[in-house]
Amino acid sequence: MRGNAAALAALLLMAPQLQAAHAREVEFLALQSSTPGAFNYARVSEIQVFLDESATRCGVFMTTGQEIKAFQTCASITAHLEQHGLVTLPSNFGTVLLAPDFVLSLVSIPNGGCRLNLRNGVWVPVKEACSEALKALSHE
Repeated sequence: MRGNAAALAALLLMAPQLQAAHAREVEFLALQSSTPGAFNYARVSEIQVFLDESATRCGVFMTTGQEIKAFQTCASITAHLEQHGLVTLPSNFGTVLLAPDFVLSLVSIPNGGCRLNLRNGVWVPVKEACSEALKALSHE
């Protein structure tokens, strides 16, 4: 019994170190560059939106307005992230995944979709009407 208590105590002492190591693992996301086997990296806390720009490319928009093109689908990038608070909306090539707090305004566009204007001055189109996009943003 004493050995189990010592092992439990050791695990409890290591828990903060393990959590810190895990946080470092997801602090930056690896994004496949146009060169096979080469990656670009983006700080997770600075990402405003993931946008499927084609069937094989994801646009990753930063809080600065910079876009990093990832030559992979957005789903393959975000699959391991905890997506609490993020909203998924349909786009022409897949989805848009973003935090509602980054959206400043919604503007109807001629094809019946909606343009989401973000805090960083970037905008992203979605296939849904603004009224439907607003519902999705309001419920998350």
